[in-house]
Amino acid sequence: MSIVQKLTLSLVAMSFFVFGIYGAIHLRAERQDLRVTMEQETQILASSIQVSVENALRDQQLDDVQKLLQQLERIDPAIHIRVYISDNQVIHSDAEIRDWPDSLEDTLLQIARKGETSLLYFPEDQPKLLFFSQPFIDRKNVTLGNLTVVRSLEPMNRDLQATERTILITLASFVLVTSGLCFVLVRLTVARPLKRLGQGMRDFRDGNQPPLPLPVAGNDELARVTLEFNRMIAELGEAYRQLEVETQHKRGLQRALQNADKLITIGQLSAGLAHEIGTPLQIINGRARALIESDTPPDDIRRIAEILVAQTDRMTRIVKRLLDFVRYRPLDPALCDVAVVITEVLDMLTYEARNKDIALKFNQADDLPRVKIDKDGIQQIVLNLVSNALAAGSPGGGIEVDLHQDLMLKAGSNLPALRLKVSDTGKGIAPEHLTQLFEPFFTTRADCGGTGLGLAVVKTIVTEMGGSVAAESRLGLGSCFTVDIPLRA
Repeated sequence: MSIVQKLTLSLVAMSFFVFGIYGAIHLRAERQDLRVTMEQETQILASSIQVSVENALRDQQLDDVQKLLQQLERIDPAIHIRVYISDNQVIHSDAEIRDWPDSLEDTLLQIARKGETSLLYFPEDQPKLLFFSQPFIDRKNVTLGNLTVVRSLEPMNRDLQATERTILITLASFVLVTSGLCFVLVRLTVARPLKRLGQGMRDFRDGNQPPLPLPVAGNDELARVTLEFNRMIAELGEAYRQLEVETQHKRGLQRALQNADKLITIGQLSAGLAHEIGTPLQIINGRARALIESDTPPDDIRRIAEILVAQTDRMTRIVKRLLDFVRYRPLDPALCDVAVVITEVLDMLTYEARNKDIALKFNQADDLPRVKIDKDGIQQIVLNLVSNALAAGSPGGGIEVDLHQDLMLKAGSNLPALRLKVSDTGKGIAPEHLTQLFEPFFTTRADCGGTGLGLAVVKTIVTEMGGSVAAESRLGLGSCFTVDIPLRA
């Protein structure tokens, strides 16, 4: 319901309430005034007639009394007069024909016999007749009977009904006129400015620029609200322009920070690249020296040559990965046998493990499915973890790589996953260092050429695959790294 309808209906209800009460009070006062006037007129009329009736009865002229009553009824048909004489004789005009209830007739007769003065209405709830009775006496003050004047109240009731209709018509006319005026005035002075104000707010909400100031007319509350709205629009417009400038400035800073961050990341990857390429270069160097210094059978030469080719291919992929990172390339998962991928890496590290007298063992489940995974990422994870285990190991120790299918908890659900565990019997990791293992550039082997990027790279690759990596270690007893990677079809 609109504010115009609410105000109009409120005015209509208030008008009906106020003027309805006023009309009812006015009608009641009018009825009371008419009754008082009619009672006074009736008593005066009865007193006037009483003198004539007493004189006529004193002279025993009953016919004169009846003629007097007939003349009075001809003058005013609404007035009827009865004369009750003490000998139970009743004189009234011949024109009076009234069918009054027996109770009323008995009441009038009893009043006359008692010689009382009485005023009563009949019926009591909605009276139509007024009765006034008073005794008349002779010269010796002896009561001779009662004179009863009966007046019809129909003229008074007609006047009251006419007054009631006038009040209702006046009330309805007032309500209609005032409601119509209220509707028009409220629509012009309240609804229309509010509609413009609402449209201005919608324009400001939906538009990219602040709307034009709204027109202001008058000096009432709505005009002041409109002025405040225009000031608010102006201030918001200025704030909007300042925000736009600051946003452009912020975007420029963000682009500069992104470029700087990329350069920093490239620098980190370059250090990691040196670390990643350094390991296979050492392997290649070791195998080449073995070929030079030893009398190797042709089959072993071929196997070593294949390893050299695989390592150079791997270095090529690492360089390509760095270039792809500069351009940002997502992982490239493909269906493959993860056990075969891991075996290729372990074959590459077998020579180094044998030189350090460390047993390298690979355990794999028989029911492993072919999965869709990034092959280079897996090789890099295994290479970094096993290289760290070799660096931490000592002669006579061992490294076990275990691969099987298990469940991993992710987002409150258990998902099928590949679980890769790399455990060693090396010197272990101090408890205070466990929380920093995967931070870039954190290393405990700085004096041995460690860069602190191997585990950070493992963490990054595992995270990109949607998996997790955790480390457990006991100082002097060895370490175990567990990698969970969710399975994909």
